[in-house]
Amino acid sequence: MILALVGESALRLLALGAVVWLALKLLRVRNPHVEMTAWTVVLLASLAMPALMRSVTLPIPAGPSPVQWAQLIPASAGLPFEAVASGPAMPSPREAASFPAPPAAPQPSAGDRRPATALAAVDWRTAATTIYLAVAATLLLRLVLGLALTWRLARRAPRLPASRSGGADLRVSAAISVPVTFGSTILLPPEYVYWSGAKRRAVLAHEGAHVAHRHCYLLLLAVINRAMFWFSPFAWWQLGRLADLAETISDEAAIEALADRTSYADILLEVASEGRHAPAGLAMARPRTVRRRVERILSAPAAPAGLDWRKRSLIVIALLPLIAVCAAGMVRAVATAEPSPAALAAGTSALSPDGASSQKTVPERERAQTAAVRFEDYVGYYQLNQWRVFTVSRSDDQLFAQLTGQRKLPLQPASDGEFVYGSSAVRIAFVADAQGRPNTLVLQRDGRKWLSARVDEAKARSVEGIFAWQIASAPDRFRDQLPASGSREAVLRSIAELQAGTPDYARMSPPLAEAIVRHLPPLHSMLTALGSVESIFFRGVGPGGYDIYGAKFANGFAEFRLLIASDGTIEDVVFRPDGDDTPGGVADCADEGSLRSLPDTAPIRLLLFNDSGADIHLLSVDYAGHRTRHDTIGNERSGSVLTNIAHPWIVTDPAGRCLEIVWPGQRTRFLAVQSVPAGDQPDGLVAPRRTPTAGSEEALRRYIGSLERGQPDYDQLTPEVAGETRRHLLLNQAILARLGPLRAMSFRAVSPLGSDVYMARFANGTAEWRIGLVKDGRIGRIALGPQY
Repeated sequence: MILALVGESALRLLALGAVVWLALKLLRVRNPHVEMTAWTVVLLASLAMPALMRSVTLPIPAGPSPVQWAQLIPASAGLPFEAVASGPAMPSPREAASFPAPPAAPQPSAGDRRPATALAAVDWRTAATTIYLAVAATLLLRLVLGLALTWRLARRAPRLPASRSGGADLRVSAAISVPVTFGSTILLPPEYVYWSGAKRRAVLAHEGAHVAHRHCYLLLLAVINRAMFWFSPFAWWQLGRLADLAETISDEAAIEALADRTSYADILLEVASEGRHAPAGLAMARPRTVRRRVERILSAPAAPAGLDWRKRSLIVIALLPLIAVCAAGMVRAVATAEPSPAALAAGTSALSPDGASSQKTVPERERAQTAAVRFEDYVGYYQLNQWRVFTVSRSDDQLFAQLTGQRKLPLQPASDGEFVYGSSAVRIAFVADAQGRPNTLVLQRDGRKWLSARVDEAKARSVEGIFAWQIASAPDRFRDQLPASGSREAVLRSIAELQAGTPDYARMSPPLAEAIVRHLPPLHSMLTALGSVESIFFRGVGPGGYDIYGAKFANGFAEFRLLIASDGTIEDVVFRPDGDDTPGGVADCADEGSLRSLPDTAPIRLLLFNDSGADIHLLSVDYAGHRTRHDTIGNERSGSVLTNIAHPWIVTDPAGRCLEIVWPGQRTRFLAVQSVPAGDQPDGLVAPRRTPTAGSEEALRRYIGSLERGQPDYDQLTPEVAGETRRHLLLNQAILARLGPLRAMSFRAVSPLGSDVYMARFANGTAEWRIGLVKDGRIGRIALGPQY
């Protein structure tokens, strides 16, 4: 924390110094009194900058962004890193439920053989902080010793009588050979008695000017500033510049006393050749600056005009706004109408058909900034979704964050006011309201952001209670595969209410009711487009305890997943539109020029897995044929798209070259993008396999065994699967504990996405697993439970 604060202060001071230097140059300022005043103000700002950064804020109002479909049902499922979970009760209702948006590198845990990135970051930060403090302490110790030695030297030096000193504190010391000023005391060498009258007048005028302008105290502050910011070249330059200006001002005072520039230049050269001075005093002539001073003295046409207090005040007033801008922290005020955690968290609202979190909830052009507040102001609870809460705590000068069901991790300060959370690729920032109080926690990875609103302790404990209830109840429901009482009627009633636009919020949990209120129009539109319900059928129970129902409408199909509490309240609903009878397909890129979307078609959700070996881009095509970049899917990662039948999508490589064109439909609801465009195959689709991938059964057995032990081998998983495994480890362990030991496993089929479907028989029940291996044999797709 110290290193980050001082480093950021140094950067701000560098900017401040650059602006002041440029202004002095552009205004052609040559008066040393003006420069001295300006750089003195900058010095005081330097010393106060760490405190100013914590007290000066510039609130930037920000209203809520318009809600779009891309925000309601985004292009990937789940949160993109293992440190953030979407609640174990929220399995994705798609085949690839277990590989969400890009996860971060796996966090160290028991059984994870890889080095701990967070611990390594702590070690480096600690080492850097130790080096900084050691150098700063050395410089300050040197200053303190110099002050002590000079003070003792000055106290021991005999004072000249008032009749000879003119009321000034003049002392004589045999330890020096040149005139020195220390505070308000002027030390003279014993040889002063042999000086000429002109030299004596020049020396006393020069040293008297130092005392009158308090240059010794000013330079003392500059030395302290250099010790604080010893790593900054600006701090060293600033000390040298102030010392030069102090000598220039004193030189002009001496020249005025002599009225002869040439004579004073000779005296200055003579003094500079006479030897040593006090360790912490302000010597009249430093050898390394004498030549420059003599040249200036001889070339200057006239003495600079002095400044009265009014002119100095004007300079200070002119610089204050600049200092405030350089010190201010930009705080974006979050309006109360921002999306709630229930609407934004992964898979926890009725708005996400695949349990996905919105990847575009915060515009990319907006960057959340850490509020300039004290550490204790961050401490509190921030609700990610209705299952999980971030608990931010403090121990001494270290902040910690803990997500419900996961380990407590330190928040290491990073650049731009962010904190590293677990992995260097995962960041946490805090957004403050107009009063500067943090009210939102923002998780960031790969340009994507997720918001967690601040809640009180009672709400946090309630959310964590729901999490504990799910861990306890979901495994039995999954093992039994029986619908909850009243769940079928709840689905039919919810469909009717949403189509009519009159949901019964009293039957919903508060987070679900909030999400429905905020996004009722698009839900109403999609369900209305599907038409009346013709049939509904139970498909099974998902790992999170969700009852899964398929529904056939007059104009298409959809899937609903409901979580019913013991009192009949609907805790959560996941809605996935599945289009109509249109088969869909993959077309050749030769048709790209004639693509157009058609209006008034059924909504559908597509899931794509990128197995091409490189990133792919998804481009939507509107009714006029215009292309719009929608999302990028990394290699061995998945992405989902909410669209409509007869709305084509173009898949391109990183260079923008078309790979294939996807027409939404039943055959493309789950689609793997291969290294060879699928359009080169018959009917635009890869011929289905009928046998399992070599090694898939062994890989699945190892995976199940590692879950039972609580020690997954993350090296054998892609980053997405590793992240999903971490998120659902507690829940999967509880499920496997209910099912008992694995007895047998049989291959059933190959899914549309290319995963091998196995039925695993345990001592106390059976479960369906789907597994897909990537090219090097790692697990790239994994899913537990019924998938359709």
